[in-house]
Amino acid sequence: MVVLALVLLAGTFAYLWWMRRTTSLTRLCRWREDRAAGDWVCASCGARTCPEEGGAPTVCLRNSSS
Repeated sequence: MVVLALVLLAGTFAYLWWMRRTTSLTRLCRWREDRAAGDWVCASCGARTCPEEGGAPTVCLRNSSS
């Protein structure tokens, strides 16, 4: 039982570390897809982007938007 708890704890920390490394989004990033324009817009700051891989943006553009 102790081994299972340690494995679950290690798995949880590994998942959190992986999520932290693959995204720079903050709580203020609220990306919404604008299909009419073909890009993504942040509902919080208004930044617009079109990611290359076709998925949702993974980078916060709050400081780079005008």
